[in-house]
Amino acid sequence: MVQAGRFDSKNKRVEAIRLRPSRLELGSERSCMNTLELSETWRAAKSSIDHVVVVLTPYERDLFLPGWKPGQEGSARVSHVDVSQSSRQGWLDMLREMNPTVLVTAWSCPTLPLEWWGESSLRYLCSITGSVKPRVPRAFIEQGLLVSNWGSLISHTVAEHALLLILASLRGIQGWPAMMREPRDMLQMMRHLKTRRLRGARVGIHGFGAIARELVLMLKPHHVELSAYSEGVPQAHYDEYSVRRCRSLEELFAGADILIECEGLNERTKGAVTREMLALLADDAVFVNVGRGRVVDECALIDCAREGRLRVALDVYHREPLPMDSPLLDTPGILLSPHVAGPTSDTYPLCGEQALENVARFLRGETPSHLVTLEAYDRST
Repeated sequence: MVQAGRFDSKNKRVEAIRLRPSRLELGSERSCMNTLELSETWRAAKSSIDHVVVVLTPYERDLFLPGWKPGQEGSARVSHVDVSQSSRQGWLDMLREMNPTVLVTAWSCPTLPLEWWGESSLRYLCSITGSVKPRVPRAFIEQGLLVSNWGSLISHTVAEHALLLILASLRGIQGWPAMMREPRDMLQMMRHLKTRRLRGARVGIHGFGAIARELVLMLKPHHVELSAYSEGVPQAHYDEYSVRRCRSLEELFAGADILIECEGLNERTKGAVTREMLALLADDAVFVNVGRGRVVDECALIDCAREGRLRVALDVYHREPLPMDSPLLDTPGILLSPHVAGPTSDTYPLCGEQALENVARFLRGETPSHLVTLEAYDRST
């Protein structure tokens, strides 16, 4: 459904005005179509003014833009549409009909059709969320489309979660419930839990983007030895954070007490962490993955945990949601979290506010923040 009214770039709630509707059906079957409410006034004016189309489900809208209503921003018209149930043809028809100059998207937005680019008026795509690859083909950016995402806004929340998993693994958190149910003396308890400290550990980080850099700042007070590896990252980045740059993934893993996986998933990194790579870690090392599940050989992780050679803590998996018959669920030595390292509940509205500010900046003729370059696109998931 498309609504029109007054749009406030500061994300303040104001009264919305509904346009007189006509109906355009998307898709070939009514049961799986969305309906757009359009007015003759909007149809006549659509080619002469900027049109900002916010492509969100009702859930995403409540999550990221609580209290927001579509309307007007200066001379730009703002509409909201949910196309999560539309067919590909329905999505293409909607884009042709609405002719947006700006798209605001989140997870539910379909991929932009390549055949639409030549006829479109689109100049800016503002992703409220992080990864844009599932929605924006590379060719759009190559041909001048501005694309932004949430940038480093949630990097600290992911880094916090990584630190949580590190400490929980070192202190044997999986064994705590049993210790509470079956009281034992201190010697028995410590022999079972095998608690370890973080201070002074040799820590390796695979990936050196915004999350890794936030994590470095959180780890430094613990006086750890920090190393990192990420193909293509310039030496200056490592120097800025006083982190030792490894020349290869093998060098990063060799002898590390703690290894944090936060590299993006692409053709180069898919399956890069093999059984042989895991074997290079120190005995009883902690392996934490807050990046992408398919960077790592999951079966090898399970075997290492079963053998008691590694302590494993995961927030991402090969398949999500994790199947109920996954051996990860029943393997001692593996700590699982339900992919919650990203935005916390109090961070989602901040992502929405940042997106609205970027749209307002673009409409004023200014450059949006957190633009996705081709280099960043190629390194991302």
